[in-house]
Amino acid sequence: MPSGRPRSLPTVSPQVGRARRLSACVAEWCALPFNRKRPLLALGVLLVGGVPASASSGELVMFRSGVGRFEVAAVDGAVAGAVNSMADELWRFLAVPLALPEAFSSPVFVRLIPAAEWSDSAAFRVFVEPGGLVSVRLKWEATPQVATVRRALVQGLLMRLAVTHHGVRANLNAPLWLEHAVVGWWQTRLDGAQLDALKQETASVVAPSLPSLLGWQRGAAESRALAIGATWLLTFFQAESTAGEWPALLRRLLGGDEPLPAVARSFPGRFGSDTEREVWWQTGWHHLRRAHGLPSQGAAESRQAIAELARFVFMTDGERDVVVSLAEVLAQTGEVWLDLDLQRRAADLNRLLPSLHPFYRNAGLSLSAALSPSPASARRADLVRAFEQDWRDALELEAAATAALERLERGLRTSPTGERP
Repeated sequence: MPSGRPRSLPTVSPQVGRARRLSACVAEWCALPFNRKRPLLALGVLLVGGVPASASSGELVMFRSGVGRFEVAAVDGAVAGAVNSMADELWRFLAVPLALPEAFSSPVFVRLIPAAEWSDSAAFRVFVEPGGLVSVRLKWEATPQVATVRRALVQGLLMRLAVTHHGVRANLNAPLWLEHAVVGWWQTRLDGAQLDALKQETASVVAPSLPSLLGWQRGAAESRALAIGATWLLTFFQAESTAGEWPALLRRLLGGDEPLPAVARSFPGRFGSDTEREVWWQTGWHHLRRAHGLPSQGAAESRQAIAELARFVFMTDGERDVVVSLAEVLAQTGEVWLDLDLQRRAADLNRLLPSLHPFYRNAGLSLSAALSPSPASARRADLVRAFEQDWRDALELEAAATAALERLERGLRTSPTGERP
């Protein structure tokens, strides 16, 4: 971001003429085949303030959760904004478990279709275009099912990750168990009480076998017991992964490999027979469901979550994306669209606070205070400075801890007995 004298935020005020030009551009974009589309807009919830769109206006609005992540198009700005916020959540909570890149070369394109115009029997469809673009078409009803929206976004993200790892080929796969597992992970990390509810529900469920989970196919009625098992299986694979085993298995599954042989190749030495493999999994199931405590994030997850919530990108009059500092944004409060975005970020952060890594807990608390609507402008400046200091302290703590662990690992490798020197 350019430095220098203080300036106002880039212009995003409502202008009817601009809105009409924008609507025409988006309509033209949506009419193109996906292999010819290019990103047009990048404002997330901030775009609502710039385009006066509603369900009755018929004007299409597009949101982008981040460059190379998700782009959501709909005729209702509030609807598109809500789905875009969900896409932000998905990326934030699954960036580490799915080893997501900072951004894809092209985003996942999400198109919300009004129910009156929807003719498919399924609630959503995910397509992989020959050029590697991934699109999601989702039926939008007056009272949408949040679980359906989540599954649509998750399936689109998994297929986009499959394209990243393997390119476009016939056997790309987003396994049904993994789709349910990612949705379950998302729900229990968004709201810690959901993890407690899942554990209580799990107590009355017989653990499904590993072959039944990994071989779960689409088309039949979907078992709640398998959905519960899927969430624990994703947790189990991550807990068992000490040297990149889970990311290796994920790549194999997305590439269409047979699941049980893929597990054996990705987790060598864990079991020697089918029976031992089942004991390995069942032991993990019972350990995880009985473990006490709410979900907690690692340092990397906490760092990424706070960085996302403290980062603001605006579109200039020249339609360039510009990163604007937190201090400059908070100095401009009073705009309705901006206050709404700050409220959304504050609510997201407050849900995350209990699970933040200890290194980043102070930074989360000070950012929450800065985003709060109550402080006066002068007080906000002090809170921003406090957040910036807490952020620097957290980065320093994480770096020092990482360096100490690396020194310990080097010492263990060089010790003749393999014991701590």
